[in-house]
Amino acid sequence: MSDPALSTVDEYLPLHAADLADRLQRLETGEARSILKQLPPEKSAATLVELEEERLPDLAGAFTPAELAQLLRRVGAADSADLLQRLPPATRRDVLAALPPDAAHDVRGLLKYPEETAGGIMSLRFITLRDDMNVEQARALLGAHAQQERIEDVSYIYVTDAGQRLVGIVPLRDLIFRRGDRRVSEIMHRDVKFALVSDDQEALARKFEHYHYLGLPVLDEGGRILGVVKAVDALEIARKEATEDMQLMVGLSGEERALTPWRMSVGRRLPWLMVNLATAFVAALTIGLFESTIAQWTALVVFLPIIAGQGGNAGMQTLTIVIRDLALGEIAPGDGRRALLKESILGLINGLAVGVVVGAIGWLWKGSVVLGVVAAAAMVMNQLAAAVAGVLIPLGLRALRMDPALASSIFLTTVTDVAGFFFFLGLAAAALRWYGA
Repeated sequence: MSDPALSTVDEYLPLHAADLADRLQRLETGEARSILKQLPPEKSAATLVELEEERLPDLAGAFTPAELAQLLRRVGAADSADLLQRLPPATRRDVLAALPPDAAHDVRGLLKYPEETAGGIMSLRFITLRDDMNVEQARALLGAHAQQERIEDVSYIYVTDAGQRLVGIVPLRDLIFRRGDRRVSEIMHRDVKFALVSDDQEALARKFEHYHYLGLPVLDEGGRILGVVKAVDALEIARKEATEDMQLMVGLSGEERALTPWRMSVGRRLPWLMVNLATAFVAALTIGLFESTIAQWTALVVFLPIIAGQGGNAGMQTLTIVIRDLALGEIAPGDGRRALLKESILGLINGLAVGVVVGAIGWLWKGSVVLGVVAAAAMVMNQLAAAVAGVLIPLGLRALRMDPALASSIFLTTVTDVAGFFFFLGLAAAALRWYGA
């Protein structure tokens, strides 16, 4: 009779590591650990690398530090560093102690760099040539690398001087087709784009998008090559940054997923909900200032959500565009005024167009020309305020060295609600004094 546990494991064996990690994260911790322990070491190691940050510590707990060290020997130093970065410090220390000295040295070298910098992302899988070699010697060196390690993911060959400083780059095709007696320094390209080890990952992703490289060398302050960031890593960075910005705009942590444990989600969401509650009371207080006006002219209540809602929608359009351009580096320091002018013009034009419609509806529906004019004027003013806020909020956050997406929609909604209510009810109060209801 077959063992049910083994048949379960057999179902997982054909899966890609990313799909396997996705499946295991949906299982109870005990069952997922049992399956991980029964998988071949190569599959277990690749699956651990793919696990989400919230589940990794629980599932990695299936292995002792010594067992984890054996698994990490089957993945590269960069993946090992990424995985250890997400484990508790005590576990990380024990695993590093169990690794062979050379492997531990490489992983520690990567762990010393912040996770969201080029140094924390780079791979140590790259090949360098000396500039004083000839092409024949370079081919022999490549042959030796092919015997020792996998080089199929090496896109470029980097050229260094005697001090390991990057001086050029040689495409593989040039090494194949050039004469063997030519010097590497004669055939290399000297204009090499690079990243510094301290560069932020967002800036790094923008370089890949701009130059369309397959790999980008990472240098220290002295110009020595330390590693390489591959295009596939840059693509993953761009995806994570887009997800983070989308979540931050609505007051999430930037790291939450649908299957994130609810205890962690509460801690990440509740503080921003409290901030939103405080801003909602600010809007309520604004309405409270005009209680007597509303009591005299009850038709105003119907238009309050229309004025505020349209301002919020228009502001989100502006906010989304500005945050996107900031994330991609398309707004230079001097472009803020131009963006503000352009969005202000759009806010004025859109406000006039929407305001005319709202004013006409107010007049025809409630039979009051004054109400129509007040609604139209408030709409124009709030559309303009929304446009200005949509530009200034993310630019202001960036000036404060904060993420421009940081709950910006909450701040924007506060502005459009408070401004909309104030403009509409303030104009209505003035109209009552001058013309009567």
